[in-house]
Amino acid sequence: MNTYTLKYRKGTISFALPEKWVVHTLKPQEPESLPFEKTILYSLEHPIGEPPFSEWIKDFKNILIIVPDITRYAGTERILPVLFDRFLKERETKIVFALGNHRKHTIEEQRGIVSPMIYENVSCIDHDCYDTKNLSSFGFTSSGIEVLLNASLASADGVIVIGSINFHYLAGFGGGRKALFPGIAGYKTILGIHGRVFNKDKPGKHPCARSGVLEGNPMHEEIMEGIALVKKPMFLINTILDDKKNLLKVFSGHINSAHVEGCRWLMEHFACTPQEKADIVIAGAGGFPKDINFIQTHKTIEHAMGAIKEGGTMIVAGGCEDGIGNDDFLQWLEYKTIGEMEHHVRNADRVYAQTAYATRVKTQRCTIILISNLTEDVVRKMGLIPKKNMVDALALLDKEKRYICNIIPDGSTTLVI
Repeated sequence: MNTYTLKYRKGTISFALPEKWVVHTLKPQEPESLPFEKTILYSLEHPIGEPPFSEWIKDFKNILIIVPDITRYAGTERILPVLFDRFLKERETKIVFALGNHRKHTIEEQRGIVSPMIYENVSCIDHDCYDTKNLSSFGFTSSGIEVLLNASLASADGVIVIGSINFHYLAGFGGGRKALFPGIAGYKTILGIHGRVFNKDKPGKHPCARSGVLEGNPMHEEIMEGIALVKKPMFLINTILDDKKNLLKVFSGHINSAHVEGCRWLMEHFACTPQEKADIVIAGAGGFPKDINFIQTHKTIEHAMGAIKEGGTMIVAGGCEDGIGNDDFLQWLEYKTIGEMEHHVRNADRVYAQTAYATRVKTQRCTIILISNLTEDVVRKMGLIPKKNMVDALALLDKEKRYICNIIPDGSTTLVI
């Protein structure tokens, strides 16, 4: 038997597969890592669509920095010391964590994201999408969504947006503009943006509202229309990192054009096409924090769907030590049919109704076994089969049969087309 290893929570799990199985491992290209500070500084002074950062910032005294939350590592604790050492010493600066509607951070999580030195010397606050007193309106999009954003944005002279580009199952790609929408948006705005992913004139999700697609993606287009209403100078710093947190590439500059260039690079290096679709797909989420909860682990299921045959079996290793990721998630799975569920999700006042709907759609296409810390009743309610380890998951399969098996070691960052 051949042995394989996947990252799981803060450790690993190893397993053996029968010799008669035809196994393919799907990995993206592995670009060489770059020296962090040198690459960041070069990118800042040679940005895409904006003047060099030293020129861009020279007339601004009040700076707002938007940084991702604990679920989206961007190397912020290494970027911020460089910015403060070289450019921000004499400026009034505030940092806002782009939580969207995720849970609040602990103090230690905040310190870790920005670095202890920055945390102790700069005002750092969690965005609260429900705190209407600390939201400012920037107008309405053409579809009628009010653009409500953290009030700190209104008083800033210039805005630095830090993020990390990755795949997103609704907006096409994370990073960049998503730091504002939904990162520092009000809850009504977040709901409005997510509601754009459904077809207007027929059931189902819009075909372009999926991982790896920007052009024609209704959620992305709505976000960009909202950003156009924010008449503030913005400078984007988008990183792309490997699973060891090494820097692979930086795209700095204009909030849109720099992001688009980064997305194009990510597709070239982190999307792959399988030799053949498989009877069995075994996918790891990539370990902590990529598998911190089910909502994060769902990204791996999304990315792996291109690797599996209709009616196949997918085994997903995602620890989910923080549980589902949202208390409202499971209620959306109580509807008897997917048609009834879609009707309610379209009119939902809860963002993660979308993820629940997407999960249910996938369970109709293939059998999904989830290896996690979640209780069996919770996993079964999602339409998945619960297992605590790989041995028990593989025991459900006929090991004497000659299966085609695709293994995806880091499903969180690998998009299978």
